[in-house]
Amino acid sequence: MLISALVLALAGTGLGTWAADTWPWPKERYCWGAWEEDSGPGFLGDEAFGEDDDGARTSEETAPTRQRPTGSCELTIAGDYKSRHDGDEVSIRQQVSVTYGPVPKAAEDRLAMVQDGFLGGDMVPLPDGLPGTVNGGGGLLVLPKSCDTPDGRPTVVTMDASGTYASGPSYSQNDPADLGGAQQAAVLLVAAANRGMAAAGCEPDEPLRVSSPVYDLPGNPEDIYGASEDVCGIRGLSLGTEDITDQTGAVTRDLQTCSVRGDGVPYLQLAMVAQPRLVAVFDGIAGERPVARGWRGTGSLGEDHAIVRADCAGRPTTFLMGASTDPDHLAAFANAAAARLGCAPIAPEGAAR
Repeated sequence: MLISALVLALAGTGLGTWAADTWPWPKERYCWGAWEEDSGPGFLGDEAFGEDDDGARTSEETAPTRQRPTGSCELTIAGDYKSRHDGDEVSIRQQVSVTYGPVPKAAEDRLAMVQDGFLGGDMVPLPDGLPGTVNGGGGLLVLPKSCDTPDGRPTVVTMDASGTYASGPSYSQNDPADLGGAQQAAVLLVAAANRGMAAAGCEPDEPLRVSSPVYDLPGNPEDIYGASEDVCGIRGLSLGTEDITDQTGAVTRDLQTCSVRGDGVPYLQLAMVAQPRLVAVFDGIAGERPVARGWRGTGSLGEDHAIVRADCAGRPTTFLMGASTDPDHLAAFANAAAARLGCAPIAPEGAAR
Protein backbone atom coordinates (compact mmCIF):
# COMPACT_ATOMS: atom_id res chain seq x y z
CA MET A 1 0.00 0.00 0.00
CA LEU A 2 2.83 2.39 0.90
CA ILE A 3 4.69 1.64 -2.36
CA SER A 4 1.50 2.20 -4.40
CA ALA A 5 0.89 5.48 -2.67
CA LEU A 6 4.49 6.57 -3.37
CA VAL A 7 4.12 5.73 -7.07
CA LEU A 8 0.91 7.74 -7.28
CA ALA A 9 2.48 10.65 -5.44
CA LEU A 10 5.49 10.72 -7.77
CA ALA A 11 3.24 10.50 -10.82
CA GLY A 12 1.18 13.37 -9.52
CA THR A 13 4.27 15.57 -9.21
CA GLY A 14 5.54 14.67 -12.65
CA LEU A 15 8.38 12.55 -11.25
CA GLY A 16 6.90 9.14 -11.92
CA THR A 17 8.47 8.74 -15.35
CA TRP A 18 10.81 6.15 -13.85
CA ALA A 19 7.90 3.70 -14.16
CA ALA A 20 8.31 3.92 -17.96
CA ASP A 21 12.06 3.29 -17.60
CA THR A 22 12.85 6.95 -18.22
CA TRP A 23 13.82 7.97 -14.71
CA PRO A 24 15.53 11.34 -15.08
CA TRP A 25 18.97 10.35 -13.83
CA PRO A 26 21.32 13.31 -14.26
CA LYS A 27 23.30 13.22 -17.49
CA GLU A 28 27.08 13.16 -17.38
CA ARG A 29 28.80 16.29 -18.62
CA TYR A 30 32.24 16.44 -20.20
CA CYS A 31 34.93 18.92 -21.19
CA TRP A 32 34.45 21.45 -18.41
CA GLY A 33 30.68 20.95 -18.63
CA ALA A 34 30.45 21.88 -22.32
CA TRP A 35 29.02 18.59 -23.62
CA GLU A 36 26.17 16.50 -22.24
CA GLU A 37 25.76 12.75 -22.46
CA ASP A 38 23.29 11.56 -25.13
CA SER A 39 23.26 14.91 -26.87
CA GLY A 40 24.46 15.63 -30.37
CA PRO A 41 27.03 13.36 -32.03
CA GLY A 42 27.48 9.63 -31.72
CA PHE A 43 30.46 9.63 -29.36
CA LEU A 44 28.23 11.05 -26.61
CA GLY A 45 25.57 8.34 -27.03
CA ASP A 46 25.24 4.58 -26.68
CA GLU A 47 25.88 4.06 -30.40
CA ALA A 48 29.54 4.77 -29.71
CA PHE A 49 29.84 1.27 -28.22
CA GLY A 50 28.59 -0.61 -31.28
CA GLU A 51 27.58 -4.15 -30.28
CA ASP A 52 29.17 -3.81 -26.87
CA ASP A 53 26.61 -3.46 -24.10
CA ASP A 54 29.36 -3.08 -21.51
CA GLY A 55 31.44 -0.32 -23.11
CA ALA A 56 32.68 2.52 -20.97
CA ARG A 57 32.94 6.27 -21.50
CA THR A 58 35.43 7.98 -19.21
CA SER A 59 36.98 11.42 -19.08
CA GLU A 60 40.02 13.12 -17.66
CA GLU A 61 40.14 16.89 -17.60
CA THR A 62 41.88 19.88 -16.15
CA ALA A 63 40.02 23.16 -16.51
CA PRO A 64 41.88 26.42 -17.14
CA THR A 65 41.89 28.99 -14.36
CA ARG A 66 42.69 32.69 -14.09
CA GLN A 67 46.03 31.84 -12.53
CA ARG A 68 46.83 29.01 -14.98
CA PRO A 69 45.02 29.64 -18.28
CA THR A 70 45.73 26.24 -19.79
CA GLY A 71 43.58 23.15 -19.74
CA SER A 72 42.76 19.87 -21.39
CA CYS A 73 40.05 17.28 -21.53
CA GLU A 74 40.03 13.81 -23.02
CA LEU A 75 36.94 11.71 -23.46
CA THR A 76 37.68 8.01 -23.99
CA ILE A 77 35.34 5.33 -25.31
CA ALA A 78 36.46 1.75 -24.78
CA GLY A 79 34.87 -1.62 -25.28
CA ASP A 80 35.83 -5.27 -25.72
CA TYR A 81 33.30 -7.81 -26.96
CA LYS A 82 32.81 -10.86 -29.16
CA SER A 83 31.41 -10.06 -32.59
CA ARG A 84 27.95 -11.48 -33.24
CA HIS A 85 28.86 -11.78 -36.91
CA ASP A 86 31.95 -14.00 -36.84
CA GLY A 87 32.76 -14.53 -33.16
CA ASP A 88 36.04 -12.59 -33.30
CA GLU A 89 37.18 -10.63 -30.30
CA VAL A 90 36.65 -6.94 -31.02
CA SER A 91 38.32 -4.02 -29.29
CA ILE A 92 37.46 -0.34 -29.75
CA ARG A 93 39.43 2.56 -28.34
CA GLN A 94 38.40 6.08 -29.27
CA GLN A 95 39.34 9.48 -27.93
CA VAL A 96 38.20 13.07 -28.29
CA SER A 97 40.90 15.43 -27.03
CA VAL A 98 40.55 19.16 -26.39
CA THR A 99 43.29 21.58 -25.39
CA TYR A 100 43.08 25.17 -24.18
CA GLY A 101 46.17 27.36 -24.08
CA PRO A 102 48.49 29.79 -25.85
CA VAL A 103 50.32 28.85 -29.02
CA PRO A 104 53.94 27.74 -28.40
CA LYS A 105 56.72 30.32 -28.29
CA ALA A 106 59.14 28.48 -30.59
CA ALA A 107 58.46 29.00 -34.30
CA GLU A 108 58.85 25.36 -35.36
CA ASP A 109 56.63 24.15 -32.51
CA ARG A 110 53.97 26.70 -33.41
CA LEU A 111 54.04 25.84 -37.11
CA ALA A 112 53.94 22.11 -36.39
CA MET A 113 50.95 22.54 -34.09
CA VAL A 114 48.85 24.92 -36.17
CA GLN A 115 49.86 24.36 -39.78
CA ASP A 116 50.41 20.61 -39.68
CA GLY A 117 47.35 19.94 -37.57
CA PHE A 118 44.72 22.44 -38.69
CA LEU A 119 45.56 24.05 -42.05
CA GLY A 120 45.42 21.03 -44.34
CA GLY A 121 43.40 20.69 -47.52
CA ASP A 122 40.67 18.83 -45.64
CA MET A 123 39.93 21.74 -43.28
CA VAL A 124 37.31 24.44 -43.84
CA PRO A 125 36.88 27.87 -42.22
CA LEU A 126 34.67 28.05 -39.18
CA PRO A 127 31.34 29.77 -39.95
CA ASP A 128 30.09 33.15 -38.71
CA GLY A 129 33.49 34.78 -39.04
CA LEU A 130 34.97 32.75 -36.21
CA PRO A 131 38.75 32.63 -36.62
CA GLY A 132 39.69 29.01 -37.10
CA THR A 133 39.23 25.84 -39.09
CA VAL A 134 37.28 22.62 -38.73
CA ASN A 135 36.57 19.27 -40.35
CA GLY A 136 34.79 16.10 -39.33
CA GLY A 137 37.68 15.10 -37.10
CA GLY A 138 38.39 18.25 -35.14
CA GLY A 139 39.36 21.88 -35.43
CA LEU A 140 41.08 24.96 -34.05
CA LEU A 141 39.58 28.22 -32.78
CA VAL A 142 41.58 31.37 -31.99
CA LEU A 143 40.12 33.09 -28.95
CA PRO A 144 39.49 36.84 -28.60
CA LYS A 145 42.35 39.18 -27.80
CA SER A 146 41.19 39.37 -24.17
CA CYS A 147 42.58 35.83 -23.78
CA ASP A 148 46.06 36.63 -25.18
CA THR A 149 49.09 36.02 -22.98
CA PRO A 150 51.00 38.97 -21.49
CA ASP A 151 53.63 38.53 -24.22
CA GLY A 152 50.96 38.78 -26.92
CA ARG A 153 50.52 35.16 -27.98
CA PRO A 154 46.95 34.19 -28.86
CA THR A 155 45.20 31.45 -26.93
CA VAL A 156 43.62 28.69 -28.99
CA VAL A 157 41.28 25.80 -28.38
CA THR A 158 41.91 22.65 -30.39
CA MET A 159 39.87 19.48 -30.74
CA ASP A 160 40.94 16.17 -32.26
CA ALA A 161 39.18 12.81 -32.65
CA SER A 162 41.18 9.60 -32.90
CA GLY A 163 40.72 5.89 -32.33
CA THR A 164 41.25 2.32 -33.45
CA TYR A 165 39.08 -0.69 -34.19
CA ALA A 166 40.67 -4.14 -33.86
CA SER A 167 39.04 -7.48 -34.76
CA GLY A 168 40.67 -10.85 -34.31
CA PRO A 169 44.40 -11.34 -33.97
CA SER A 170 45.55 -9.39 -37.04
CA TYR A 171 43.00 -6.80 -38.22
CA SER A 172 43.20 -3.20 -37.06
CA GLN A 173 42.14 0.10 -38.60
CA ASN A 174 41.82 3.76 -37.72
CA ASP A 175 38.36 4.41 -36.33
CA PRO A 176 38.08 7.96 -34.96
CA ALA A 177 35.30 8.93 -32.60
CA ASP A 178 32.21 10.18 -34.44
CA LEU A 179 31.92 13.97 -34.08
CA GLY A 180 28.88 14.12 -36.35
CA GLY A 181 30.52 15.96 -39.28
CA ALA A 182 32.12 19.37 -39.69
CA GLN A 183 29.01 21.33 -38.66
CA GLN A 184 28.57 19.45 -35.39
CA ALA A 185 32.32 19.54 -34.75
CA ALA A 186 32.21 23.35 -35.02
CA VAL A 187 29.43 23.47 -32.42
CA LEU A 188 31.37 21.18 -30.06
CA LEU A 189 34.57 23.22 -30.46
CA VAL A 190 32.86 26.52 -29.75
CA ALA A 191 31.01 25.10 -26.74
CA ALA A 192 34.30 23.93 -25.22
CA ALA A 193 35.90 27.31 -25.97
CA ASN A 194 33.11 29.21 -24.20
CA ARG A 195 33.48 27.05 -21.09
CA GLY A 196 37.25 27.38 -21.16
CA MET A 197 37.14 31.16 -21.47
CA ALA A 198 34.64 31.43 -18.63
CA ALA A 199 36.91 29.34 -16.39
CA ALA A 200 39.95 31.42 -17.35
CA GLY A 201 38.08 34.70 -16.81
CA CYS A 202 38.55 36.11 -20.32
CA GLU A 203 35.16 35.42 -21.88
CA PRO A 204 33.61 38.07 -24.16
CA ASP A 205 30.40 39.89 -23.24
CA GLU A 206 28.43 37.51 -25.47
CA PRO A 207 29.37 33.84 -25.87
CA LEU A 208 30.67 32.70 -29.23
CA ARG A 209 28.06 30.98 -31.37
CA VAL A 210 27.76 28.80 -34.45
CA SER A 211 24.53 29.79 -36.18
CA SER A 212 25.41 29.43 -39.87
CA PRO A 213 26.23 26.32 -41.88
CA VAL A 214 29.79 25.38 -42.72
CA TYR A 215 30.57 26.39 -46.29
CA ASP A 216 33.60 26.05 -48.57
CA LEU A 217 33.78 22.29 -48.20
CA PRO A 218 37.06 20.98 -49.63
CA GLY A 219 37.23 19.09 -52.88
CA ASN A 220 37.79 15.35 -52.93
CA PRO A 221 41.40 14.13 -53.00
CA GLU A 222 42.58 13.59 -56.57
CA ASP A 223 45.17 11.04 -57.68
CA ILE A 224 47.86 12.29 -60.04
CA TYR A 225 49.66 9.55 -61.96
CA GLY A 226 51.69 11.54 -64.48
CA ALA A 227 54.22 14.33 -64.04
CA SER A 228 52.40 16.67 -61.69
CA GLU A 229 51.50 20.07 -63.11
CA ASP A 230 49.22 22.73 -61.64
CA VAL A 231 48.84 20.82 -58.38
CA CYS A 232 45.77 21.83 -56.37
CA GLY A 233 44.73 23.91 -59.39
CA ILE A 234 47.63 26.34 -58.82
CA ARG A 235 49.14 27.40 -62.13
CA GLY A 236 52.86 26.72 -62.21
CA LEU A 237 52.94 24.50 -59.12
CA SER A 238 54.81 21.49 -60.48
CA LEU A 239 56.23 18.82 -58.22
CA GLY A 240 57.99 16.79 -60.89
CA THR A 241 56.85 13.51 -59.39
CA GLU A 242 54.22 10.85 -60.01
CA ASP A 243 51.69 8.90 -57.97
CA ILE A 244 50.64 11.63 -55.58
CA THR A 245 47.27 12.72 -54.23
CA ASP A 246 46.36 16.38 -53.93
CA GLN A 247 43.46 18.01 -52.13
CA THR A 248 42.32 21.58 -52.59
CA GLY A 249 40.84 22.99 -49.42
CA ALA A 250 39.37 26.39 -48.71
CA VAL A 251 39.78 29.10 -51.34
CA THR A 252 38.49 32.32 -49.78
CA ARG A 253 39.68 35.85 -49.14
CA ASP A 254 40.72 34.78 -45.64
CA LEU A 255 42.10 31.29 -46.23
CA GLN A 256 43.50 29.06 -48.97
CA THR A 257 44.90 25.58 -48.39
CA CYS A 258 46.39 22.75 -50.40
CA SER A 259 47.66 19.33 -49.27
CA VAL A 260 49.63 16.75 -51.24
CA ARG A 261 50.38 13.21 -50.11
CA GLY A 262 52.66 10.60 -51.62
CA ASP A 263 52.65 6.96 -50.53
CA GLY A 264 50.24 7.92 -47.76
CA VAL A 265 52.53 10.48 -46.11
CA PRO A 266 52.54 14.31 -46.35
CA TYR A 267 54.48 15.50 -49.38
CA LEU A 268 53.55 19.20 -49.41
CA GLN A 269 51.31 21.46 -47.33
CA LEU A 270 50.52 25.03 -48.36
CA ALA A 271 48.35 27.68 -46.75
CA MET A 272 47.53 31.37 -47.15
CA VAL A 273 46.05 33.00 -44.04
CA ALA A 274 44.63 36.54 -44.01
CA GLN A 275 41.90 36.36 -41.32
CA PRO A 276 43.26 38.82 -38.71
CA ARG A 277 42.99 36.69 -35.57
CA LEU A 278 44.22 33.58 -37.37
CA VAL A 279 47.13 35.60 -38.78
CA ALA A 280 47.96 36.67 -35.22
CA VAL A 281 48.78 33.04 -34.43
CA PHE A 282 51.94 33.50 -36.53
CA ASP A 283 52.98 36.90 -35.16
CA GLY A 284 56.62 37.18 -34.17
CA ILE A 285 57.96 34.12 -36.00
CA ALA A 286 58.45 35.39 -39.58
CA GLY A 287 61.71 37.18 -38.78
CA GLU A 288 62.79 40.61 -39.94
CA ARG A 289 64.33 39.86 -43.34
CA PRO A 290 62.98 38.66 -46.69
CA VAL A 291 62.98 34.91 -47.14
CA ALA A 292 65.33 35.39 -50.13
CA ARG A 293 66.54 38.09 -52.50
CA GLY A 294 63.66 39.76 -54.32
CA TRP A 295 60.87 38.38 -52.10
CA ARG A 296 58.40 40.78 -50.50
CA GLY A 297 57.83 40.87 -46.76
CA THR A 298 59.75 38.85 -44.21
CA GLY A 299 60.13 35.16 -43.64
CA SER A 300 62.30 32.12 -43.17
CA LEU A 301 62.93 28.68 -44.64
CA GLY A 302 63.35 25.99 -41.99
CA GLU A 303 64.02 22.27 -42.14
CA ASP A 304 60.33 21.36 -42.01
CA HIS A 305 58.45 24.60 -42.56
CA ALA A 306 58.61 27.92 -44.37
CA ILE A 307 56.78 31.14 -43.53
CA VAL A 308 56.42 34.47 -45.34
CA ARG A 309 54.56 37.50 -44.01
CA ALA A 310 53.69 40.32 -46.42
CA ASP A 311 51.04 42.97 -46.97
CA CYS A 312 48.43 41.84 -49.50
CA ALA A 313 45.48 44.00 -50.55
CA GLY A 314 45.94 46.11 -47.43
CA ARG A 315 46.03 43.21 -44.98
CA PRO A 316 48.92 41.39 -43.27
CA THR A 317 48.95 37.97 -44.91
CA THR A 318 50.89 34.84 -44.05
CA PHE A 319 52.01 32.21 -46.54
CA LEU A 320 53.04 28.82 -45.15
CA MET A 321 54.70 25.68 -46.47
CA GLY A 322 55.22 22.37 -44.72
CA ALA A 323 56.75 18.99 -45.59
CA SER A 324 58.59 20.32 -48.67
CA THR A 325 61.78 22.38 -48.40
CA ASP A 326 61.69 23.63 -52.02
CA PRO A 327 61.19 27.43 -52.11
CA ASP A 328 59.88 27.16 -55.68
CA HIS A 329 56.79 25.41 -54.34
CA LEU A 330 56.11 28.26 -51.93
CA ALA A 331 56.81 30.86 -54.62
CA ALA A 332 54.28 29.36 -57.06
CA PHE A 333 51.61 29.10 -54.38
CA ALA A 334 52.19 32.53 -52.83
CA ASN A 335 52.17 34.31 -56.18
CA ALA A 336 49.01 32.52 -57.30
CA ALA A 337 47.25 33.37 -54.04
CA ALA A 338 48.44 36.99 -54.23
CA ALA A 339 47.16 37.33 -57.80
CA ARG A 340 43.78 35.96 -56.75
CA LEU A 341 43.61 38.52 -53.94
CA GLY A 342 44.64 41.35 -56.27
CA CYS A 343 48.02 42.22 -54.76
CA ALA A 344 51.62 42.29 -55.97
CA PRO A 345 53.60 39.05 -56.36
CA ILE A 346 55.31 37.74 -53.24
CA ALA A 347 58.27 36.06 -54.97
CA PRO A 348 60.28 37.58 -57.82
CA GLU A 349 59.65 36.59 -61.42
CA GLY A 350 61.27 33.27 -62.23
CA ALA A 351 61.50 32.15 -58.58
CA ALA A 352 59.14 29.24 -59.23
CA ARG A 353 60.85 27.98 -62.36
